Amino acid sequence: MNPQLPLAELSLFDIEKIFPVNFVQQLERILYCGNYGDPVAAKDTLDSLKYFKTANPRLQISLFSNASARPVAWWQEVATLTTDVHFAIDGLADTNALYRRGTQFDVIMRNAQAFIDAGGRAVWDYIVFRHNEHQIEEAQSLAQKMGFYKFNLKKTGRFFSNTKSEVKTQQAVLDSKGQLEYYLEMPVNTKYHNGALAKEEALVQKYGHLEKYLDQTHVECKVAAEKSVYVSAEGFVFPCCWTANQLYPWYLEPRSSQMWKLIDALPNNEQSISAKNYSLDSIVEGDFFESIEKSWGLASTKLGKLKPCAKTCGKEFDPFRSQW
Repeated sequence: MNPQLPLAELSLFDIEKIFPVNFVQQLERILYCGNYGDPVAAKDTLDSLKYFKTANPRLQISLFSNASARPVAWWQEVATLTTDVHFAIDGLADTNALYRRGTQFDVIMRNAQAFIDAGGRAVWDYIVFRHNEHQIEEAQSLAQKMGFYKFNLKKTGRFFSNTKSEVKTQQAVLDSKGQLEYYLEMPVNTKYHNGALAKEEALVQKYGHLEKYLDQTHVECKVAAEKSVYVSAEGFVFPCCWTANQLYPWYLEPRSSQMWKLIDALPNNEQSISAKNYSLDSIVEGDFFESIEKSWGLASTKLGKLKPCAKTCGKEFDPFRSQW
């Protein structure tokens, strides 16, 4: 449980306002991919897919979901509106819910099969942990039998301590009362380890500590190169999901992250980056995006260089791209 996290979603009204038809018509691709949630939980997801598809029939639409909700008919209709759906299934019946908490494997399989049978292009995304690495071949076989278009093994970069800036081998899983239930652990087989995390020793030898690497690395922004932006469930506009992820990190006090310091310097705080209040163009071209880019030239993360930018888009350490 993360008490900082608000319950929020974009309504169809919000989406039509934030993404007017003339804007949608010049887009190439849109991703429904939640930072803190899942697109299937939002009330107007299906209607918004229809809106985007009508506004721009050439638009590539990808949806990412654990797929443990919605009736079969919903998934059959999604098959007609999307380019593909990435089903986040990290194991089989006895292991998937260890990471995908609260999901129901039989419901996921039912929904995935309904989507595939309706002509949908399904991708199975499988994050490898110690508890599910022995099931990879069985899961691949099941994916092939069901008709998945692709099976993606993901070598997770989650085993990185953002507070200590160092690689770790396990992540504690707590219950709603904060009590330890179990640990998520790195795979035993090193071929499933994230390649960037494996570079820790070499980077520590070179820089002394990964924190010093983050201080010194040159930031080459991934999303600037591809000309994309991220809009949160609250309607806040960020360059990417990694910067947006810093709004409610469970390991920091509320509004204490580097991102909040930039946001609280704006005239109307977070409302200054709300696409419900201002156009996407004005936000992207405004002070907030400029302050993010300026931070890359600062001498260290302690002096304001954004750590999520240095970690995700630094030249020598890239846990994101090293997943595949």
